[in-house]
Amino acid sequence: MFQSILLCSIKRINEQRSMSAIYHLLTGNRSLQTVQDAHLFGLDKYYGVLPSLSRQAYDEYINYLNNKGKVQLLERDSTTYIKLLLSNQDLLNNKQTDLIGLNGLLFYKVDEIFYKRLLLYIQVLTNHFNAHTTYIPIISDKDILKWMKWQYNRVKFDINHYLEKLYKDLFVLLQDIPNQDAEMFVDRLTSFKQYGLSLQQLSMKYDQSITDVRLRLKTIIHRMLKTIMDKKNKTELLIHFLPDLPSFNILTESARKTYHLLSKQYSVSQISQIRRLKENTIKDHIVEICWSDQNYPIEQFVDEKTIQKVKQSIQTSNSLQLKTIKSLIPEEITYFQIQIALTRIKNVFAGSVKAYETNK
Repeated sequence: MFQSILLCSIKRINEQRSMSAIYHLLTGNRSLQTVQDAHLFGLDKYYGVLPSLSRQAYDEYINYLNNKGKVQLLERDSTTYIKLLLSNQDLLNNKQTDLIGLNGLLFYKVDEIFYKRLLLYIQVLTNHFNAHTTYIPIISDKDILKWMKWQYNRVKFDINHYLEKLYKDLFVLLQDIPNQDAEMFVDRLTSFKQYGLSLQQLSMKYDQSITDVRLRLKTIIHRMLKTIMDKKNKTELLIHFLPDLPSFNILTESARKTYHLLSKQYSVSQISQIRRLKENTIKDHIVEICWSDQNYPIEQFVDEKTIQKVKQSIQTSNSLQLKTIKSLIPEEITYFQIQIALTRIKNVFAGSVKAYETNK
């Protein structure tokens, strides 16, 4: 799975970003550049899927692909780029349908919190149902423990009822997941006198690398979350694990203040005066806002015709450099408008990577 993600990412980025850019994408770097890349190159499903991936492990695997002749490392202007040496058919042969369901940007942070809550909920309720109160919680996160304490006070007088609801919900969710994945998910659970397998143990049992085990579990959770959100009436209990989960937001504090003033219908020049900042700074905030909130109305800054001209310029030049894009479009279109247009252009190079369209 890890190799499939790397090959797909290298193919889509196509030497337009450094070797480090893919690492930042997979680990969920919160920079505006990384979030832009996730959208522009159609890699949003891989954003933040391996937050614990070390730079050393990443570099070692890239070198492995280089030694195997699947990629080539290129040095330009003291920066390392990666060139893919595989054809589309080779990519298709390498493709892992196991990646279907992965949606990193949509479930950024949400997946981790949901999974920790679920693991602890199962451990606590099964132990207390069996009148066993002396055990070490498998989750040490203070926020998760606080949430569990609140949940336990709600259900402690009817634990059997809530365990039945939990079983029914998990049964519904696991029905849509391949048998081996469902088994791996269950193997990871800790209940009364039954400790879940470690990542190392799962790696040995299923003959997969630890990184692939992490990705497989991540994919399972993402598929569960998608089902819960799409079929709220199908999960009586687990739907209530979601309401207070954080939504993805990359805005800086300064951009948040600009966002607040924009919502009050202030113009760029008015906000500049109110905040005593340059208009270009306010425009930078607006670009941040448009990336962060994909539903934010951009019509006041750029029309659909301009967006299409920017997109055509990118496809003609095969470049995402602002200077190159600007040289191929009408002079009256500003750099600010180009930046806003980019926030609504998704996977502009999709035509060359159809072999990896696994996640519609």
